[in-house]
Order: sequence, then structure tokens, then C-alpha cells
Amino acid sequence: MQFSKMKKQMLSFVAPPLQPRINLYATVDRHFHDGEARVWMTLDGEPFFKAEDLRFTLEADRRYALAKARLPKKPERITLEIFQSDWYKASTELDQQIERELEQEGWHANYAVQQDLLLYPTLSIEEALTHPHAFIRGFALLDRRVGKRRLERMTCDTPFELTCLKIRLEAEAN
Repeated sequence: MQFSKMKKQMLSFVAPPLQPRINLYATVDRHFHDGEARVWMTLDGEPFFKAEDLRFTLEADRRYALAKARLPKKPERITLEIFQSDWYKASTELDQQIERELEQEGWHANYAVQQDLLLYPTLSIEEALTHPHAFIRGFALLDRRVGKRRLERMTCDTPFELTCLKIRLEAEAN
């Protein structure tokens, strides 16, 4: 799907007081050999969310390098059996744990956010508010389908969710 269509669809979910104030952008920097991509959102022209593949990957790799000493010994030979090894299972689990921790801390990968942008319109508001991805939960707080009283009872797990909740509560108060 073209980003312009995805953007229009996503912004149609935003609560009316925020619709003229929030915008969504995406770009690919063609100067990078693999086309570094990023997505960001603005409120009144000021960015309050960004997802960048390169920065996310570099931080994940840095953390993996620090933690890999705790992994079982890597098999010497690379064969199909490596996928059944304790090292592979532990390595995969460590990688997934690092990605979850980064998301909890407010780091986001563009590739994950792009998938979330495609998925969001298919979710009910209940599914969006309890989704495992922080971007979807945060965006759901900006959604017109969430009422004022419900917003006041919400709790947040990540910096992005907290930012979205503050933005929405402020907009509803005015």
C-alpha cells in the first residue's frame, strides 16, 4: 500500500481535536546503501515520535554484543543442526528480549512500525489498546474511539504511550 493512503487511513482515526494538529511522515534516505528508512509523527509541527531502522539496529546489536557471553557455546560447524542447538534457541530468545526492552524504553524500528500501520485499521479498539506492540497501544490513545472517561483511567507502559496519553488528555481538556 502506498504510504499516502496508509497515512490518510491512520489519520482518520485520530480524535477530532487533534486531527489538524497531528501528522505522520515517512522517508527513505537513498544515500545509505540499503535505503535507511524512518517514520515520525508530529504535533503542531514538532516531532514526538520517531522510528528509525539504523539506530534501532545499532542499539540492538550493541546490547546483544554485551550479553552474548551468557549464551551457550556456539557450534563450531554451521550446518542445519545449528537450528536445533541450545545456542540458537538462546540467541533467538536474547534477540527477542532485547527488541522488547528497546520498545519499552521508547526505541522503535521502522520496519515494525510500518507493519503496525498496516495492521492498525483492522483492529478493534479493544485489540489495539491491549496489543503487544507499544506503537499500536500508543496510537490507540489518540484514536477517536477512546472516550474521555476511559482515557482518564488508562495506565501506560512505554514513553510513547505516556506521550500520546498526555497529548490526548490535553486536547480533550481544551
